[in-house]
Amino acid sequence: MVSSSIKQLILVFGNAAILISWLRVLWTLVSEPITNEETCNLSLHPQTLTALLVSGIELLNSLLGLTKSKPHQVLLFSSVRAGVEILLAPLLPCNASEHLWTVGCWALDGLFRFGIFGLDALFTLCGYDSLATLKSVRYTVGPLLFPLGAGGEMFMVIRAAKDGRPHLYFAAALWPAFFYPLMKQLLKQRAKHFKKIKEEEASKDK
Repeated sequence: MVSSSIKQLILVFGNAAILISWLRVLWTLVSEPITNEETCNLSLHPQTLTALLVSGIELLNSLLGLTKSKPHQVLLFSSVRAGVEILLAPLLPCNASEHLWTVGCWALDGLFRFGIFGLDALFTLCGYDSLATLKSVRYTVGPLLFPLGAGGEMFMVIRAAKDGRPHLYFAAALWPAFFYPLMKQLLKQRAKHFKKIKEEEASKDK
């Protein structure tokens, strides 16, 4: 059985690796001329693929029982994004607004989600309690960025469908079916977190 310290150490380094990979994508979005198709293809697209690959660490952590995340939900979440970037993105110009919007939402989500997960693991490793404020930020920003990113993915599908691929309209119609269970889980986690905070505050007042 993995000791608590080793578990937290694995989580610190794993989340740091994912965070850095998405920070690289975010930096490219704001600092390089990605509206240039060639630059976008040479920098943003491969960096996004790398970030998605490194994000597989999250699935590995869930399979090993290092986090409370359910493996099937992490797999659905990551496979949809990987499928969009590997199969769908090449059908559009790399600098298409739908693609840039989607990747930007993914990168911001990675910044907040894995940055906060990593800090939480680091605090625990150092013997400190988790900061409720950090988790509150995560459970507030996450439910905002996720639908924005999922919406971008759906509009990427619609854009590709308009370019002579009418069968993709069917895929776009199915997008809410993939979105719903993940959004429901996010909102459930958020409600559980803030309920716990209220209960702790109420117990202190007694």
